[in-house]
Amino acid sequence: MLRYLDEVARCGSIRKAAITLNVAASAINRQIIALEQQLGTPLFERLPGQMRPTAAGEVLIAHARDTLKHHRKAIERIETLKDARFASASIATVGGLASDMLSYALADYRRERPFTRFSVSVLPSEEIALQVAAGEIDLGFAFDLPDTPNLTVAASMASGCGAFLLPDHELASKALLHLGDLRRFPLIMPQPGVMLRDRFDHACASAGLSLEPVLESNSFELLKHFALLDQGIAILNRIDVLHSHLSGEAIFIPIAELSRFTQTLSVVHRARGRLAPLPSHLVERLSSLIASQESA
Repeated sequence: MLRYLDEVARCGSIRKAAITLNVAASAINRQIIALEQQLGTPLFERLPGQMRPTAAGEVLIAHARDTLKHHRKAIERIETLKDARFASASIATVGGLASDMLSYALADYRRERPFTRFSVSVLPSEEIALQVAAGEIDLGFAFDLPDTPNLTVAASMASGCGAFLLPDHELASKALLHLGDLRRFPLIMPQPGVMLRDRFDHACASAGLSLEPVLESNSFELLKHFALLDQGIAILNRIDVLHSHLSGEAIFIPIAELSRFTQTLSVVHRARGRLAPLPSHLVERLSSLIASQESA
């Protein structure tokens, strides 16, 4: 019955809904009439060639769609449980983390549990928070997630920003850089509008400096890779380039004028309902990873 309501509302016609559902139009019509009689109110306006939901119909159709969505999710989880070897988890993250910290964490996990599957989506922080809170995605792993109802922060840490450069660069031996140190070198930066770039530009203006990039992009993977190709110094968050820094492939050096600017990295999950085993394990793993970096 719920499928019938949903499809008639989508198609605007019992006949078209019957074709989509591969059932007799008379069967759909009888079910809708019986439900209207039970509720004591019409659910559709029967116009020439069109079925349009009434106010009561809109309420019931919204309920039907929500129920059908949860039903599909329940069936998917049951199918997963039939073969526990192939447990899966969905994760939403931002670009820099996807290509560095998260990819290595997931690779380590699969070495221990090779029969696991992951779906990783790269989304804006606001969309990550909304989709995780709605139960569309299991986990969120991102910077500066907005406060969102029905969202639990499992772990978080503040991470600073600075210069990302090759080990043989002229400035690589310094423990701390100042904006003035960057004037003689090509710079690689996020685009204006990205919080890190805006803070960098504000710090430059306060210091009376004008530093323009040779490359700007909203792709943090491109910024990192361009620096690794010896094209300049990239201005990035330490966590975005964590593995390259720890492996010695490149160097991360804090910038004094940006010392007060940090971004908060968090792992989040939906507050209501119980996490499936694999997402629950990943929350623990990512929380431990955050804790290890916070104390490093």
